Amino acid sequence: MSLETVLAFCGIALLAYVTPGPDWFVVMSHAVRSRRAGWVAAIGVQCGLLVHMTAAAIGVAAIVLASATAFTVLKLVGAAYLVYLGVRALLNSRSSSGSSVTETQEPADVRLFGVWRQSFVANVLNPKAALFFVAVLPQFVSTDGAVTLQILGLGVIDVALGVAWWALFVFGVHRLRTLMGGRRARVVTDRISGTALIGLGGGLALTPAKM
Repeated sequence: MSLETVLAFCGIALLAYVTPGPDWFVVMSHAVRSRRAGWVAAIGVQCGLLVHMTAAAIGVAAIVLASATAFTVLKLVGAAYLVYLGVRALLNSRSSSGSSVTETQEPADVRLFGVWRQSFVANVLNPKAALFFVAVLPQFVSTDGAVTLQILGLGVIDVALGVAWWALFVFGVHRLRTLMGGRRARVVTDRISGTALIGLGGGLALTPAKM
């Protein structure tokens, strides 16, 4: 691949990251509680992308997306999970609004594995994330070289760009938390995240089987 091809792919990948989607709101709902939780959520998202990248490289994702039944099952399960996370976020906003936790106090019992698992599962069950690796990424692959290695190489670049993006994102959310106050920031972001995740879940459920 030429340098121009790699740079063009980086531009597309960054655009995909900065466009709000399920990953945004999953990471945001955790990052507002602590930077550590935000980082763990971001790692979960990137681990999910590694699954999509590997599946695309060996052709599994293409087979799933080519089957209307398999795509519909993945779509509905993913949509249900996003709605579940959205409802949880809204319930958390209600408990946070009535909490006696001080404005600057951070939660002491953040279950980091649960944070990672939520983010990982939400990304793996998102067929649109798989679609990026199956439909968009191959546009930058040359048939003159080893296709699988090129897909894996571009996938690694995509994940690396994501690490940089999520570092800025988590810092920004945590900064917002500092400016707004811990409890108020949690209530606001939980309500935004919850509403957005429910809406995204509903939108995903209505996505046609053939994209």
